Amino acid sequence: MNTIRYLLFDLDGTLVDSSLTISASLDYALDRLGIPTAGHGPVSALIGQPLLDIFRKQYEMTDTQAETAIAHYREHYERLDQAGTTVYDRVRDALSALKDQGFGLYVATVKPTDIAEKVLSDLGLSVYFDGVAGASRSHERRDKASIIAHALQKFDLDPLQSLMIGDRDQDIFGARENGLPCIAVTYGFGSRGELESARPEHLAEHAGDIVSLLMNPSGTL
Repeated sequence: MNTIRYLLFDLDGTLVDSSLTISASLDYALDRLGIPTAGHGPVSALIGQPLLDIFRKQYEMTDTQAETAIAHYREHYERLDQAGTTVYDRVRDALSALKDQGFGLYVATVKPTDIAEKVLSDLGLSVYFDGVAGASRSHERRDKASIIAHALQKFDLDPLQSLMIGDRDQDIFGARENGLPCIAVTYGFGSRGELESARPEHLAEHAGDIVSLLMNPSGTL
């Protein structure tokens, strides 16, 4: 625990609840393509996956169709301008406390970097972070493991001093692939069963638990 100096946070489901914004943007994209929106089920099951994979796998679109859907999705997402997206309880206090303790704070997200930066800025969270590493617009870098690897390289972070914090199993697996421990938050979009099956180093019930774990030298990480 005492060796951790750099914290990589997931965005959707960890820092912010963006389910309403994402659901509205997804419905808009599907409607523009003439696809019924009632059949996609709970949007929480899709959040955290790259858009290209959602449209290709969930809706069996061709690459061309998926690219068109992504364009419609982002058009509406940008128009909403964070309407429907809220910062989770205790997140601001947790980020402030961690920053005050000298941790380097970063975001590692499947959102493209520029979109993630705008979300953080619009919601007043950018002041806490030292950098943002997101997916590439061209889709080559879109899975969580490659995004975490990109963050480590981009910001010259030592994996032995870094830790991932996220709400889905891909955050845990991506962290492990890069040699990082992970705190999984249970208040996001991943179910407790999903998270426990992925075996994170610790679970956090709320953002305050993240601070407690990192400040407690006898913690389990």
